[in-house]
Amino acid sequence: MTNPQNPLSKPNQPDTTDTSMTNPRPAPRALSLYPRRYRAEYGAEITQLYEDATDGADTRSRRREERDIAAHALRVRTALTSHQPLGGFALTAAPYALAAAVSLAATRLTATAADVLRGADTAALPSVGALVLFLSTSAAGALACAGRWPLARVSSTLSIGLLVVLLAAHGHAPAWLLPLLAVVALMPPATEPARTDRRLALAFAVLTWLPAFGAALAGTQTPGLGMVGGLGPVMVVLALRSAARGCRPHHILAVLFAGVPWAGPAGSPIGLGIVAAALTLAWCAGRTIGTRRRVA
Repeated sequence: MTNPQNPLSKPNQPDTTDTSMTNPRPAPRALSLYPRRYRAEYGAEITQLYEDATDGADTRSRRREERDIAAHALRVRTALTSHQPLGGFALTAAPYALAAAVSLAATRLTATAADVLRGADTAALPSVGALVLFLSTSAAGALACAGRWPLARVSSTLSIGLLVVLLAAHGHAPAWLLPLLAVVALMPPATEPARTDRRLALAFAVLTWLPAFGAALAGTQTPGLGMVGGLGPVMVVLALRSAARGCRPHHILAVLFAGVPWAGPAGSPIGLGIVAAALTLAWCAGRTIGTRRRVA
């Protein structure tokens, strides 16, 4: 029989009507998490990408795509994408912050190893939880050096969870690890810091750890050389970054942020003035060297 609504149709002719307009695929539910302005500008593009990624996929894959969209929406709302100020700063500061965290952890591990070799009182040694924290933080630094930044973010996030548990239980752990590791955990995914920042961060970690290593070899109780051992590396890295091409204010802020735990005795007005003057001198020296290099 022919179709009564279409006298010209042939018997048994398949229905080739395009149902894509009448039954469009629903947009991802996580799309509503974006700000209204962002959704109006990029909603269609996000929906199209979601449809392409989930075409013929199972329920598990669709849920994973939904989680990725929700995570990106949260980053957009908190200005933590690589194109927004906070996200850009986290990307720049991540290698320096991780270097400072690894240096703090390595300093504690070095002092602990020296105490064990000298047969020190076990009551003065860090707890097992603190040692695991120091090892996981050091592992994050090793992963970053190997270029495995996604795994370094995961290791930093795990270290944050362990640190929170230790601090809540009144355990002995350096509280400065929390903001340092948080910067690494919040850096935009699928990104990698610039090569200059990665290299200077590695130098920063080594320079701030060397005084503790020297103190451990000498058998002294003070892990470092006071203001020189803490402030000196910050000045060197700050000067080198200021002299590098393409230096911007957020690069300087990233170095200063990572250098706060090592900036020496700034608890008094005199100490704060000394630290500020030293860092300003390092910045001026770096700017002068960079300007002369570009002119030449």
